[in-house]
Amino acid sequence: MLHGLEALLPAIARGGLDEAEIYRRERLYRQRLQGRVGPGVLECPLCGTRAARFLPFGLGGRRNSRCPRCGSVERHRFLWLYLMRRTRLLGRRLDVLHTAPEPCLEALLRARPNLRYLSVDRFNPAADLQADLTALPLRTASVDLVLSSHVLEHVPDDAAAIAELARVLRPGGTAIVLVPWDPGLPRTLADPALDTPAKRLTAYGHPYHYRIYGADLPARLAAAGLPARVVASRRLLTPHQRRRFRVNRNFLLHCRRA
Repeated sequence: MLHGLEALLPAIARGGLDEAEIYRRERLYRQRLQGRVGPGVLECPLCGTRAARFLPFGLGGRRNSRCPRCGSVERHRFLWLYLMRRTRLLGRRLDVLHTAPEPCLEALLRARPNLRYLSVDRFNPAADLQADLTALPLRTASVDLVLSSHVLEHVPDDAAAIAELARVLRPGGTAIVLVPWDPGLPRTLADPALDTPAKRLTAYGHPYHYRIYGADLPARLAAAGLPARVVASRRLLTPHQRRRFRVNRNFLLHCRRA
């Protein structure tokens, strides 16, 4: 997860900065918190911070999005609450693969002695493995749990990436997948003619996104050997809990290796 990408949008739109150049800038992985925030009723379930407000985040500057202490945003809090409240995954001895590791989640996962944790990223120099998701340097059926949050939309050939995630998972293994997903779209929006960051920014709201996923995503995952169950934040959490933890309308797909 990059911090400060919005300041680079003019240069990206002019075509002067490609994805590799941006994502290899180490300083963008360091969160910059914006002043002190007093205590209040908002709570981060990852680090336990209670605050009167959260910080803005994202290219549109979403209000009350980012935890002022650990840097988590809505999707991280949703994922962590799901893992801790509705699964037993983090209490078992597992080999875990975390794609494009977010520091707020990585610190918690690495600290759990029962998890053998491995991170992978195409550009981030701090990841355990620097590799493309379409060609993972891992043995077949060597991982019990894959966590992949807002990564597949960055991969031009996402079918190959999904196939790789299925390949490295052991039979019965789990993949938790989050992407920009609109279940109201009959099919995923993806246009090869959008061949520049500027065009993709206009169409998808991000210069390095290649698609917005639609209602066909669960079927695509199932076809790759990862039948998926959709979990909605509005079903997982009450309205009070969503306000307390600052979790927006969100979805995750809980996949089990066939």
